[in-house]
Amino acid sequence: MTIIEAALEKTKALRGQRPEPLGQSGAAPHQDPYSRRAVDRANDTIPAPVAPSTQIQPHRVAFDPEQARENRLLLSAANLEDHGTIAAYGMLRTRILHRTRTKGWRTVGLTSAAPQDGKSLTAVNLALSLAREKNSSVVLLDLDMRNPSVCRTLGITPHTELRDFFEQRVDTAEDLFMSIGIDNLLIAGNVTPTDNSSELLASSRLEELLDFIRRTTVSPLILIDLPPVLSPDDTLVVAPRIDSLVLVACEGKTPRADIQKAGEMLADFPIVGLVLNRSSETVQGYGYGYGYGQGSRSGQT
Repeated sequence: MTIIEAALEKTKALRGQRPEPLGQSGAAPHQDPYSRRAVDRANDTIPAPVAPSTQIQPHRVAFDPEQARENRLLLSAANLEDHGTIAAYGMLRTRILHRTRTKGWRTVGLTSAAPQDGKSLTAVNLALSLAREKNSSVVLLDLDMRNPSVCRTLGITPHTELRDFFEQRVDTAEDLFMSIGIDNLLIAGNVTPTDNSSELLASSRLEELLDFIRRTTVSPLILIDLPPVLSPDDTLVVAPRIDSLVLVACEGKTPRADIQKAGEMLADFPIVGLVLNRSSETVQGYGYGYGYGQGSRSGQT
């Protein structure tokens, strides 16, 4: 049992809840009739096909493969040096796809207990792994507006920043999306930090953005890089309006008390996966943690 599992199970026991298997939520989500999950369940319909003329036409942006490699991005599944880490992400990808397809979920937020746990790098590499699966579109949004890292990790500059959309400096979300040349993957993010992110994320612009993606993308799975849950309340503003969360921690760095506190704060929301970065545990020689963690080569962002 990893430190993440132990902390979350202790949290559930203290709340009088029965611990569930790894990757499952410890409590039913809020039945807020205005939450994204409640709306999706109430309108449990198959989305209409997206006409080619209405699909998102992303800006093609160049990135430096060497810089991406230095930032530990897993751009190719054929790299034998990263075989163990790629296999770990494949396990996480399969688990997430199984849960999201079974539940009909389309939005997954990634958060951590504290900064520097490897959350943003996990989000980018998971998006790359999911895009290689090729059965659905993957959209990666950087909503960690106080410390935007997705574009920095990729070494790219957005044509239009997400904060411009939330601050209503642009009317449409069309110009937000970028492609780095990988099929099925769209990216939108920021390079400029903003201090009023909680207020921006609490606005109706978030629903507008998610609805726009669903209308203009074929069977999208939307990954959202969120701030650490123990920082200001940004993640708790977004969590009730998306379907599920992935919690990221770093072995030897994330205090057990922080993991337990994060578990308490997220107990009302479905946890679709747990990632333990820099895990010293090994499974089948691949060097990833039992909690769907990454190998010791995974970095911190």
